[in-house]
Amino acid sequence: MNVIEEISKEEFLASYNRHLPGKWIKFVFRYFSQSTVKEDFWIRRIVHGVLLGLFGLGMIGAIFNATHSYMAITTFTFSSIIVLVVLSMGSGAILNNLRIRKIRKELGIVKVEYEVLARLYL
Repeated sequence: MNVIEEISKEEFLASYNRHLPGKWIKFVFRYFSQSTVKEDFWIRRIVHGVLLGLFGLGMIGAIFNATHSYMAITTFTFSSIIVLVVLSMGSGAILNNLRIRKIRKELGIVKVEYEVLARLYL
């Protein structure tokens, strides 16, 4: 049988609403996903600007043989921000996948079927 025939819209939405995304997932997907709207680009632009600035400072320091302490500060700051961004995005994605797994388990469906129902009902 077809998954659409087995699971009604009400069943899917009830299960989905029991496992809504948390604040962290909403934050990460709102500001750092591919579907970010133009009003929410400001944090993304700030992070990109700081990273590009630090990269530029590091590159200029490397070209002009800057001191080791200057290079260490720029490199450490750049890498720290990269790690924070990657960890935040990774944790948001993992938490969202766990949430979707709970919904799928509750409904007894696989990932492809969840995606079909999500596209249809959400």
